[in-house]
Amino acid sequence: MQIVWAIFWCIVLGYFRIWLVQHLFFKDRTTFSLAIFGTSAFLVIALYAFSRMLQYLWTHNLLDFPLTPPSLPWFGYFLLYCGLLFLFLILFQYAYQKKQIWFLFGSRLAMFAVVGILGFQVGLQAIMLWVMSAYAEEFLKIGATETLVSKKNFYSSDVLFFSVLVALGFSIVENIFYVGQLVGGEESSNIISLVVGRGIFASLLHLIATGTIALLLYKLYQRVVLQPLSAFQKLLRVLGAMLAGVGLHLGYNLAVEYAQVWVYVVVVIGGYFLLSYILFLSDELYKGEH
Repeated sequence: MQIVWAIFWCIVLGYFRIWLVQHLFFKDRTTFSLAIFGTSAFLVIALYAFSRMLQYLWTHNLLDFPLTPPSLPWFGYFLLYCGLLFLFLILFQYAYQKKQIWFLFGSRLAMFAVVGILGFQVGLQAIMLWVMSAYAEEFLKIGATETLVSKKNFYSSDVLFFSVLVALGFSIVENIFYVGQLVGGEESSNIISLVVGRGIFASLLHLIATGTIALLLYKLYQRVVLQPLSAFQKLLRVLGAMLAGVGLHLGYNLAVEYAQVWVYVVVVIGGYFLLSYILFLSDELYKGEH
């Protein structure tokens, strides 16, 4: 029965995503929807594959460092892996001709390296797994959003709506993986924690974190159009947007880990208002009416 309810919740999330797409009326709706969902699925599968790969290498004595707690060499491999995934997205989506994409890719990857190295240097090993997972997921989700948006108008509000679809797609596929772990006996959660915790709150968290980055970037793009900024000013705003989203994601992870129940109320309220605001700003909503 747990498996049935878990599968049912994945279907509910999928239906919600389809409903969003059907009510936005943008051109080539089906093509972009499939591309976004496929990209989201690729990210989840790739991140899952990395953890499996490390376990395989450790089991066969091919690694000379422990997997838990994570270490600096562990982080080095993960940083390289995430960089290659983003590079693959750039090449696969034919976004390599966009200077903005390379600027965003390089600055965020460099900040990932700085955050990881500083975290280990100051003795934050106990929470570094949460830090790395939060940064990697947001790094890849917003990167996927931007490579997809680069096919259309990079400075339009498409970045807002696409970020919502990427976040929802990521969450749906992630939930499918948890269902698989439940079936295989690897997941010890009960059905309530799986459906409520993963299906509702974690899904909203993905939307809030990635949506916050996209919203701040959209505001930046609008300002650049009206008033050009220096490369340094743009860098600060890009990294600030990234830190905001990662901070929200990390804060949620730590709150759940240390049983801070109040965070669920914040996620529900924040998710509702953020999604409403993003859809309000997205000009795709009005294209079907004019």
